[in-house]
Amino acid sequence: MKYILLLLVFIAAQPLLAQDAPAYEKTTKAFQENFNAQNIDGVFDLYATEMQEEMTKEGVARFIKGCHSQFGNLKTLTFIESAEGINSYTAAFDNINLVMELKLNTDGKIATIQFQEP
Repeated sequence: MKYILLLLVFIAAQPLLAQDAPAYEKTTKAFQENFNAQNIDGVFDLYATEMQEEMTKEGVARFIKGCHSQFGNLKTLTFIESAEGINSYTAAFDNINLVMELKLNTDGKIATIQFQEP
């Protein structure tokens, strides 16, 4: 009985998880394009209001310029997994591969983003 209930919960949750996929795909593509172009306004506009207030446009500019000069262009983002509302991707830059952790809010804006070594 437990397994049937678990299966039903999983089946019911699938559409909810699938609805997030297009939002994440759209945001990761826009982030990659704006990062590579060093378009600070474009990256800043992807952030949720709370992130914009916390980071400020100047902070985002330092982050993007610093990462771009150190890592190079962001060549690909490959999905790894989703856990606790955070999607993980392998971020392949010109000079290094990192793990990018990304969480979007309900509006499809970036609520959390961080890069770390695998």
